[in-house]
Amino acid sequence: MTRIKIEKVRDPVCGMIKPKSKMRAISIYMGKKYYFCTEGDKRMFDRHPEHWIPKGGE
Repeated sequence: MTRIKIEKVRDPVCGMIKPKSKMRAISIYMGKKYYFCTEGDKRMFDRHPEHWIPKGGE
């Protein structure tokens, strides 16, 4: 049996962890992709990304 590994990512705004394919929005900040459950989370991140990224990166 072959297992398919599903990559999960965390929305930095709401903290939800979901398969990357289920995320609804993406932002790129300082060369890194960030995935979001909703467009609202993406807008919040885009306004102040430094607020949502943990110190030392993610």
